[in-house]
Amino acid sequence: MSTSKSFAVTILVTFVISVIGTILVSDYLQDETEFAEGVTVSKMFSKILDEEREVIVHLPEGYDRNPEQRYPVIYVLDGSSQNIHTAKSAALMARIGVVPEVIVVGLANTSGANRERDYTPPFMRIDIDEPDSPMGGGEAFLAFLKNEAIPLIEKTYRTAPYRMLAGHSRGGLFVAYSLLADSNLFHARFAHSPALWRDDALMVSKLTDFLASAPNLHTFFYISMGDKENDKMMAAYKNSIVSFEMHSPEGLRWYAEVTVGADHYSNPELATPVGFRKLYSHWQSTAGMQKEAEHFSIAGQGINEQQTK
Repeated sequence: MSTSKSFAVTILVTFVISVIGTILVSDYLQDETEFAEGVTVSKMFSKILDEEREVIVHLPEGYDRNPEQRYPVIYVLDGSSQNIHTAKSAALMARIGVVPEVIVVGLANTSGANRERDYTPPFMRIDIDEPDSPMGGGEAFLAFLKNEAIPLIEKTYRTAPYRMLAGHSRGGLFVAYSLLADSNLFHARFAHSPALWRDDALMVSKLTDFLASAPNLHTFFYISMGDKENDKMMAAYKNSIVSFEMHSPEGLRWYAEVTVGADHYSNPELATPVGFRKLYSHWQSTAGMQKEAEHFSIAGQGINEQQTK
């Protein structure tokens, strides 16, 4: 088979798997039964945040059957809501063999007000309608993740040296901030319907400057937006794509996709399986994470694409 035909077949297979995965997950999510087994809800006291935080851990189905296996971890903001569909998508896609099994960690909010505090970057006001609004507490929350939550998970469970972060709306804004503040903390990031428009799209400007100044960036970034989002959300999203297209450094794999038929609230559920498939496009076996790590380390292998499904 010629190189061009092989490439075409690869693209076609990837597309078909993505579509099938999305359809299967959408149907699967209609079942309201949560995973009863392999889910642990616990609380930890954060010295950094000076408060108790709830952590929800979804172990993969093969965790107990394979005591020598270690698993990549995806940390999901807005735990108790966004982590549920993420865990279901991950489990189903692992069953059909298109992604490896992963540990899903949901990080629950303590309140609506604290959610806004935690997910707002330190250079942005929490409430843009209040001139005297305090600045965001994203720096402290990122420190909580790095120095308290992640070490606890990695000490307690059999984790592989591969971390992911997913967030929706203001949580997606925090995901983008984490790239700027500590790009090496996570190997992959998923920003679903991120609130990049806040403070006159300040995050887009910050992202542009960061990408333009980074000589290389061996990481993965996936950004999604529903096609029924409001104009300000879509405008900031499109401007962020321009930043990625013009300034992405070597090694960065990024994808930007508009989810057809999705609004602000349904987009994360529909986009999550597609984002997983994009990340694991090079995964073929239980050694897939090592293959991904090697892929990231090869200079010039960055894949910069904007796709609409």
